[in-house]
Amino acid sequence: MNANRLLAKPWLPGVELFHADFSGQAFGRHSHDAFAIGAILAGVGGYQCRGQRHALPAGTLSLMNPQEPHTGHAESARLVYRMLYVEESRLPALLGRKRLPDGFRRLNPDDDGQVAAGLARLAAEFERGDALSLESELLAVLELVFVRHGGLRAARSAPRDGGVIAWVRDYLEAHYAEAVSLEQLAGLVQRHPRHLIEAFRRAYGVPPHTYLLQRRVREAKRLLLSWQTPLEVALSLGFYDQAHFAGTFKRFTGVTPGQFRRSALT
Repeated sequence: MNANRLLAKPWLPGVELFHADFSGQAFGRHSHDAFAIGAILAGVGGYQCRGQRHALPAGTLSLMNPQEPHTGHAESARLVYRMLYVEESRLPALLGRKRLPDGFRRLNPDDDGQVAAGLARLAAEFERGDALSLESELLAVLELVFVRHGGLRAARSAPRDGGVIAWVRDYLEAHYAEAVSLEQLAGLVQRHPRHLIEAFRRAYGVPPHTYLLQRRVREAKRLLLSWQTPLEVALSLGFYDQAHFAGTFKRFTGVTPGQFRRSALT
């Protein structure tokens, strides 16, 4: 069995997400020109690296530096894991730091599950392709894993910039149905994406991509009450598909679009 998938976006160069699901496949000695940030979801993974043999059960992290030679194999009948690859040359732009991470000292460090949870959210956004949400989740994962395990100092709080952040909010209010990327948004106000996210969260309690989803849900209610179907609403508001719309709507309201529509119009 082999159900491997490699996900990438043309507007995110140097970033790939590999979803591995296989049995019986082995990878010979090789290296990557990128940082590898992964989590084992099922089974037990194994490899030879740094002169030792390593076994990684489900629930553990797998972290590797660029150009680090290693092998790879499944030590169980089936192995499932997610692995984020980020080219080292992309880190300055993504992290917005003058001093970059030292690199991962341990291949499978202890973690409380937050990095793995972040990778799961990132994988979902790769499937949907919403640029603002995807870029936001990517920055969150990179910041978390490199501060915890890569020698990166925690970022200082972003300075308050009420006028600029209010302008960003107004922009999202006016362009809620359009595809908006984090890079585009940050470029409009000449701020690094990470600084923009932090300042926006401090001002409004949520990051820009969450605010945008909330705005879409608010508009969705109005459209549902005007007799538009959930599918029509999903398409008009820029959701990936009807399932994405339904999940987002329920996340913020507690009910599905169909339940809301039926209860309001009966």
